[in-house]
Amino acid sequence: MSAHLPGPVWLYNPLPEALKHYEGALLDVLSAAGVPAGSAGAPSIEVSGASKWQRARAAAAELAAHRRAGRGGHLIVLWPTYGLLEPALWLPSWRAGRVSIVIHDPSPLRRQLGMGPVAASLGGRAARASHLRVVAHSETAADTLRANGWASPELLPHPLLRARPRAQPVPADRGTVLVCGQYKPARNVELLVALGPQLRRAGYRAVIAGRGWPAVPGWEVIDRFLTEIELDERMGQSAAVLIPYSHFYQSGIAVRAVELGVPVVGPEHPFLAELLGSGWPGLIAGQDAADWVAGVNAVAGQADRLAHAAAAGRDRCERAWADYLRPAGVPAST
Repeated sequence: MSAHLPGPVWLYNPLPEALKHYEGALLDVLSAAGVPAGSAGAPSIEVSGASKWQRARAAAAELAAHRRAGRGGHLIVLWPTYGLLEPALWLPSWRAGRVSIVIHDPSPLRRQLGMGPVAASLGGRAARASHLRVVAHSETAADTLRANGWASPELLPHPLLRARPRAQPVPADRGTVLVCGQYKPARNVELLVALGPQLRRAGYRAVIAGRGWPAVPGWEVIDRFLTEIELDERMGQSAAVLIPYSHFYQSGIAVRAVELGVPVVGPEHPFLAELLGSGWPGLIAGQDAADWVAGVNAVAGQADRLAHAAAAGRDRCERAWADYLRPAGVPAST
C-alpha cells in the first residue's frame, strides 16, 4: 500500500462492494467542494459465506493494514471493521495526521464484532484523542453514541450525489411501490402485510426486491441480490420507494432514491426529515397502513419539491464536509 496518496484526504474502505456507492458519492462531494481526495486501498473484509477462520484472517489482515496505510493527512474510515472498538485500534497508527471513523450503526440488532460494552468503553475513551474523530449521519446515531459515553460525535450529512432527472414521470395510478435492500430484522413485516393489499386496491404493484426476504402476503417478493445497475433500474421505474423500518439510524436506500428523483415514503425520523425536509408528505407518523397509502398518493405529484430538496441536500452536504475537513485556520465556507 503506497504512502504517496493523491491528496490530503483519503478514504479507507474495507467494504469495497457494499460501500461502493457510498464511497463514490463521498468522493464526488469532496471533489465538488474542492477537497482533493483519493482511496487509501484498504484490504477487503467482504468474505460472505466463508468459514470463521477465513473471516478472522480477513479481519486480521485489515488490522495489520492500519500501520501500512501511510502517515499524515486526514484518513476517513468508511466502515469500522471492529465496531465501537475501532477508534482504539487507530490510536497508534495515525499520530501524524487525523482519523475520522464513520459509525453507521452504533447499536446493531444483530451481534457484531466489537459492539459489546467493553469495546464501547475502550472505543469511547480512544475517540477523545485529539487526532481522532467519530462521524455519525443522523442525530439519532449521535444521541446513541453520547448515551454510551462518547463525547461530541461529529454530525455530517450522508454523502449524496446530484439528483438525476427521471426520464419520464411514472403514472401514480399504475406504478410500482418498491421496498428494496437486504432483509433485516428491523424490516417491519407486520406493516407490509397490512399495506400490500391496500396498495394493490389503490392500483399499485407492490414489490419487494432484495436478498433474504421471506414471503410477504400481498407483495411480489424477488428474493435475490440486486446488482448496482438492477437496483437503480428498479428504483428508477417505481412510483415510490418505501422505508418500512422499525429501527434505523440512516438509510442508503432513501438517499439513492432521492438521487434518482424517486419519491420516498417512510416513518417520521430525523434522518429522513433532514434528507427530504420536515414537511415532506411521505413522512408518516405511525404504523397505520391507510396513512402509508395516503403518503404514497401524496408524494406522486411532488417531483419539483423533491428536486429542490435533493439540490439543497447536496449543497448542504458539500458545505458541511468541506468545513469539517478544511485545514485549521481556514475560514468556514458560506
